[in-house]
Amino acid sequence: MVNEKYKELLEQPQRESKTWKAALYIRLSKEDGDKQESYSVTSQREILTEYLRQHPDIEPVDFYIDDGWSGTNFDRPGFQRMMQDIYAGNVNCVIVKDLSRFGRNYTDAGHYLDDVFARLNIRFIALNNSVDSISTSMNAATKCITVGVQNVINESVAATTSVNVKGTLNVSRKQGKFIGSFPTYGYLKDPEDHHKLIIDEEIAPIVRMIYNLFISGKSVIGVTKELNRLGIPNPTAYKKSKGWNYKHTSGKNNDGLWCDSTVRRILSNQMYIGNMVQGKNTTISYKIKQCRAIPKEEWIIVENTHEPIIDKETFDKAQSLFNRNTRTAPKKTEVDLFAGFVKCADCHRAMSKKTNNHSYGTYKYYRCVTSRKMDSDACTPNSIRIDKLEHAVLVTIQTMIDTALELEDLLEKIDLKTSPMSESNLLKKSVEKQIEERDKFKNMMISLYPDWKSGVISQEEYMVLKEGIADKINALDKKINDLQKQLEDYSNGEPKENDFITHFKQYGKIEKLTRPILTELVDSILVHKDGNITINFKFKDAYEQVIEYIEETKQKYLAEIA
Repeated sequence: MVNEKYKELLEQPQRESKTWKAALYIRLSKEDGDKQESYSVTSQREILTEYLRQHPDIEPVDFYIDDGWSGTNFDRPGFQRMMQDIYAGNVNCVIVKDLSRFGRNYTDAGHYLDDVFARLNIRFIALNNSVDSISTSMNAATKCITVGVQNVINESVAATTSVNVKGTLNVSRKQGKFIGSFPTYGYLKDPEDHHKLIIDEEIAPIVRMIYNLFISGKSVIGVTKELNRLGIPNPTAYKKSKGWNYKHTSGKNNDGLWCDSTVRRILSNQMYIGNMVQGKNTTISYKIKQCRAIPKEEWIIVENTHEPIIDKETFDKAQSLFNRNTRTAPKKTEVDLFAGFVKCADCHRAMSKKTNNHSYGTYKYYRCVTSRKMDSDACTPNSIRIDKLEHAVLVTIQTMIDTALELEDLLEKIDLKTSPMSESNLLKKSVEKQIEERDKFKNMMISLYPDWKSGVISQEEYMVLKEGIADKINALDKKINDLQKQLEDYSNGEPKENDFITHFKQYGKIEKLTRPILTELVDSILVHKDGNITINFKFKDAYEQVIEYIEETKQKYLAEIA
């Protein structure tokens, strides 16, 4: 639309023109299908030049070209430069090949042609539409209708084309083809197929370093500071250093420094495990090019489309840490050892770290603050000293490692590793057990509704119970899918080691507790009123599978010798 500073010009009397000084306007869009030769910049230039040869009374001022710009808005640089020359009085005639080159937005095109150009006495010529604003061959009403109808048609073409282009792009996205202008940081477009990605060997080590730093205990801010300390250019600066015509979406000046939001995006991006993630943003409409975010559940994700930079296990560890309360003090870059792991056994909320100063010394502890933040009866102020907590967790993990090693020895003795069929049978029984458990919860879900309607439980109780049962069903569905995947591996001749044994035995005889160990092995630590703790370890299902298999083997052996 019209810039505010030019509004006064439109209120002045119409300018008298003795000589026509023409702006020759050319537009070619890369997104509305105008790629055929008849609409090319060269073709338009030749057509306009030929028209000038036949009309010596028109003096050309300049060509104003927007190559690669949509006609649905009028913020194009060439168009705006032309308007500045019009307002300055340097141009009083605009010539285009046809009305669609001028624009495909009916409202804005009409505003310029019927209001701005009319007020400033600007002659407008659209060659293929036989439109000349000073022509006397048609009356004003007919001319207005002709131009208006053609503009509506042009806008309709733009709208239809926009829908078709989006549909075509979504088909490509669902096929796992990369359709972005610039590849994700850490990847390059395959020179032989720009719809495929290959690893950028120069950048991949930086991506791996970001994940390793985060998992080893650094906060997001700590990772950011380390990248800046090492002088590593951020993704925007790197793309520009490669000569790519990359514009940062925030529009801010980029100083090459990393920010925490960029690190977070990298740490949560499935592209790094080989999954193609697209369709995260869209334009508001074919007229308004402003982007808006699409809900995560509507993203188009296709798995295993390119070589991963990060393995799935490392990626899952990073996501697990994101879901924890891992805030750090302003001047710290390292996350506390137990941050996000310690919870109250009664209210299951994260416990707060406190410091106690006494005459005999200072010690730190975790304390439940629910009763202080809410009602005094909301929870009990459970607490535990951090040094005691660290010792208890270390000893327990050492015991679990010893257990894993003993189980591995026992399994070797009963020849589990060379008997895939036995393990397969065990997995089948585990699947059956989980399905039976899931069916039990589904029946509970079905019985809830009659209980609510008959008044046995209140609506509030119904909603709480329903949500809790739904969570259990979803968790069991995931377990069943994981077990079935393991069964599939066995049927394909790819037996897999037990997850519990594999993950615990790798640490051997540890003497010190570290955050990477906690991240890999521990799900949560519950602190009870008496200061005792419950450690919820990961790979619980795998542990139960081993114990169940050993017990079954034992019973079978006793039956054989009886």
